[in-house]
This record gives sequence, C-alpha cells and structure tokens, in this order.
Amino acid sequence: MTCRTKLIFLVITTLIFHATAAAQSLAPADEGRPAAAEKSLALGKGQASPSPRRGGWVAAAYVGGAHTAASPLTISQPALRTELTFRDVRFESRSFDPPLYYGFRGGYFLRSRPSLGFEAEFIHLKVFSDPRQRVRADGLRRGVPLGRELPLGEIVQQYSISHGVNLLLFNVAARRGLKPQADAPDGLLILSGRFGAGPTLPHTESSVEGSRQEQYEVGRLGWQAAGGAELKLWRGLYALGEYKFTRTRQRGKVHSGTAESLLRTHHGVFGLSYHF
Repeated sequence: MTCRTKLIFLVITTLIFHATAAAQSLAPADEGRPAAAEKSLALGKGQASPSPRRGGWVAAAYVGGAHTAASPLTISQPALRTELTFRDVRFESRSFDPPLYYGFRGGYFLRSRPSLGFEAEFIHLKVFSDPRQRVRADGLRRGVPLGRELPLGEIVQQYSISHGVNLLLFNVAARRGLKPQADAPDGLLILSGRFGAGPTLPHTESSVEGSRQEQYEVGRLGWQAAGGAELKLWRGLYALGEYKFTRTRQRGKVHSGTAESLLRTHHGVFGLSYHF
C-alpha cells in the first residue's frame, strides 16, 4: 500500500469514526421528543422541535470521472514461451465516452443508529492503454530474452477493459447530518464516509501479437474507500458529490494466456440520492 493510499484510508476511516461516535452520542428518539417539548414550553417559543434523525433506505446514482495510476502490465503466454512485463503502463478512463462511467448503490441505515448503514454498490469503471506509448519491456518473447524500451503496440496492440471493470462492492457507511429540520430529519447537509469490498466482473479486450480476444469473466476482489457530501434539494432528494479510491488487481484472459495489471483509481463523482 503506497503512502498516498494509506493517507486516503486514514482520512476516510477518521470520518467514519467521528460519524459513528456522533451516532452513539444521540439520545433515543422517544426520550428526545418529551425533553425538547418541555424545553420549548418552558421558553414559551411555541415552535415545534426538529424531527429526530431516523434511519431507512437510501438509493443513489451518479456519473463522473476517474484516473487510474500507471502500473506494470504482465503478459503471460506459456504455450508461446512469452512472459513479459511492461513497466509503468499509463491508462485512460474515457469516462464520458460511450459506454459512460457510472455507478449506483442502495443501502439501509439503522433505525436504532441512523448514522450507520450497509450498502451494495456497482461501479462501471473503464481503463484503456494507449499502444503508442513507449514503455520498458523485460522478460521472454517467444523464448527470446527481451529488455528494452519500445512502443507498447509493437507487442500489445490493445489492452482495455472498456465495458467495465464492474466492481460490485458491499459497503459499511457512516454519515453525519448537519442542521436537521422537520422536513429534513437526516439533515440539510450530510457528510458521509464508506468502505467496501467485493467481486469484479471485468470485460477484457486484448490484441497481443495480432491475436484478438475479449470476454466477460469473474475477476479478482476489489475495494474502495470514499467520502462525500449530500445537499438537500426537495423532500427526500439530495445532490451528492463524492471522492473515491478503488484498488483491484485484474488478471484477464488473452490469446494463449493472461494479462495482469494493478488498477489504482481516483474517482470524482456527482449525482442524486433519495432518502425514503
């Protein structure tokens, strides 16, 4: 885990810790209502107190952009006696080109502890390598040692996961609502953090030494850490903005072998959520 990843994880974990601590400090709703009502009568204000925070279902959908850090790409073709590692391969996301980058999730926040919730989330992340980029290649190419810089496309004409890395994540989420009101018991502004992990369903497209292949397959585990905010628009509808960091190491099938890459991705997303 890099220093940057450790810092991201620390920030998100701290946010979740504080939100959970806030949830534990909240008095039960049944106790809060009489106390607030007595205080209101004592002061003679005659105003209804804000509704207590509540749990319940929340659904969200979003689009956005992503940046995947450069990483090694390893092509292994035992039958062809090829075992090559290309150093620092750069990836593009093409987030707003069809098919779009998008995501959606649904979750439930506990009635007894409204700041704590559990979610399922799907993220349609894409990655594309540019065959024109020059990279260092080391290993064996059809049994012959290779160790030099070359255009990636000299050997790998295409390596992309354009129909999605397709992360299916199961999150633990924490939130803290600011300025709760009668028509916004969860808060006019909600700060949230989440951590999740789960399987991936990538669609890998490749062309290695002129041999093409593409397929959906069951990929390796992925995980995310994320933090963001939601702003009330109307009734249960909120606008959301969020930063995510995801990490997954993928090994996809190519002609006569596999291609393996580490995908460490920064996401910036925006969309809508609805609190039922």
